[in-house]
Amino acid sequence: MFSPMKLIILIAVIAVVWYGFKAMGRMKAKAAAKLDENNDQDNIEDRN
Repeated sequence: MFSPMKLIILIAVIAVVWYGFKAMGRMKAKAAAKLDENNDQDNIEDRN
């Protein structure tokens, strides 16, 4: 049977994993946006 302490730890582990994946997603999106920005600047320089 689950004790309250085990349930609290389980919820905490799930929360850490959940927020970890959210943070990784934000970092990937930020890196992709930076890469796109750099590509856009390269394309502008090529046009001149």
